[in-house]
Amino acid sequence: MKRHTIFCLIAVAVIFNAGNVYGQGDAQCVNSKCHADMGTKKYVHGPVGAKVCTVCHVPTPDKDHEFTFFAAKEELCLGCHETSRDMMLQEHVHSPVSDGNCTGCHDPHQSDFQYTLKGKAADLCYNCHKTDKFSKEFVHGPVGGGDCNVCHNPHASQNINQLEKAPEELCLSCHVEMTETMGKRHVHPPVKEKCTNCHDPHSNAAQYMLDTNRPQVCFGCHENLAVNPEVEHPPVASGDCSACHNVHATDYPRMLLEPLNELCFTCHEELGELVDNSTHKHGPVQDGDCNACHNPHGSENYRLLKKYFPHDFYMAYNTENYAMCFECHNKDVALDEKTSTLTDFRDGEINLHYLHVNKEVKGRSCKACHQSHATDQEKHIRKSVPYGSVNWDLPVAFTKLEDGGSCVVGCHAPKEYHRK
Repeated sequence: MKRHTIFCLIAVAVIFNAGNVYGQGDAQCVNSKCHADMGTKKYVHGPVGAKVCTVCHVPTPDKDHEFTFFAAKEELCLGCHETSRDMMLQEHVHSPVSDGNCTGCHDPHQSDFQYTLKGKAADLCYNCHKTDKFSKEFVHGPVGGGDCNVCHNPHASQNINQLEKAPEELCLSCHVEMTETMGKRHVHPPVKEKCTNCHDPHSNAAQYMLDTNRPQVCFGCHENLAVNPEVEHPPVASGDCSACHNVHATDYPRMLLEPLNELCFTCHEELGELVDNSTHKHGPVQDGDCNACHNPHGSENYRLLKKYFPHDFYMAYNTENYAMCFECHNKDVALDEKTSTLTDFRDGEINLHYLHVNKEVKGRSCKACHQSHATDQEKHIRKSVPYGSVNWDLPVAFTKLEDGGSCVVGCHAPKEYHRK
């Protein structure tokens, strides 16, 4: 039977029976002995409130309390509830609705709950949906408030899981602060795809309804970082990835909170002051690229360096000991005692790099003369060198000359060198 026909029949039933069902004598449905409480609760179904039972029920003549329905129950409901009828055309229909089981959730007569529901909305949901999914330590606000309908349409929707809107649009309708974030230059790939890549929309054991605690949730994708390096960066060791990264979106590469060098200097303040106040900056420092030399997540090398560099001040020279420097600089610079090409730091053909580092007992490290970040002297020559167990600062004064330079330093008498 067509639904519009059913609706017409119901309308006819209302007209002809409105005055009869609650008539006199044995035909009366509601009296002190029968259905006395019908229509007394807070929320009453329209036909019950109007005292027209035969809108839905067809009594059987000469048979007490026997009746049929004008149509199958779900067709009967949809005859009046046309908006719900339209819902049936949606792509995702709630199973009780598609099964025609309207009375699975609604009492067809009356109820203490809005929409004549058979109980609180969330309690009804939990009759089918296991409660352990919604009762973990950290609970999403709508779930905690027992209002599943904030996100889900209980009847049908064009969206998966009967969501009221497309998933990410739905999240942003409450988390409005994220709308601006999503417009930034760099959006985290899981965020672009769906919020539920990291968050459970109902409840979870980890804060922010994350699938696992940080940093484990990050390691789900960034497996290469799930290691225990010999030298750990404190933010990484504490598991606080968000100390440096915005986990949703940012205007800076690698999801950083700020430009790389500014971010590093928020903790390394003294180094930041040195760089800001120095006239000569090492190339990577000038470019703001701390990652050129350091691995910010962890390393097997001193100072989180990407390649080996010795911690010791004095040691016999070996090219491999300065792998970090020789990533950019000429690795042969200190191999030949005499040269006219390997370095400008020479007196005639005497290679002064070779002279300084090739000592069996007190071969100098690069850091004996050079400051790796910034200084006020040419050639990144440092102003002073920490010396001895008392940490005396050994002064270094370098002057660049047209064909060489002069050095006034605490470890030897003033000297000049000339390439010509």
